Amino acid sequence: MEEIGVVYKVSRSNYATIRFDRKIACENCNMCLKPREENFVELKIKNTLDAKAGDRVRVHMADKAVITASFLVYIFPLIIFGVSLFSTFKLKLWVSLLISFLSLVASFIVIFIMDKIIRKKSNFVPKMVEVISEID
Repeated sequence: MEEIGVVYKVSRSNYATIRFDRKIACENCNMCLKPREENFVELKIKNTLDAKAGDRVRVHMADKAVITASFLVYIFPLIIFGVSLFSTFKLKLWVSLLISFLSLVASFIVIFIMDKIIRKKSNFVPKMVEVISEID
């Protein structure tokens, strides 16, 4: 997956904050927790091309990484919730729901930990691949 964004700022630790225009699919998602008025999404990545604020850059992330991340964030919690709900269906309804929701919370904790591990693998981290031009 490749996207083009604008470098918003560059930190002293050689990381760049890049802003991407929000897509139509973002309208009803709210996963980034940004207000609808903000028409951009920000990403902080290593500034490997020495881009400056205002530069347009092409950012690449492996398709496998995008699919894996989507599975982890959207499907994995649903599977855990469903399995726990199914395995506790003989209990009282409130106990079954409580256990299922606790397992859902636990799945997000597992995802948070897995995210820290996965980010260390280079093919799961978005990378700058090209500085396109400066914006006037």
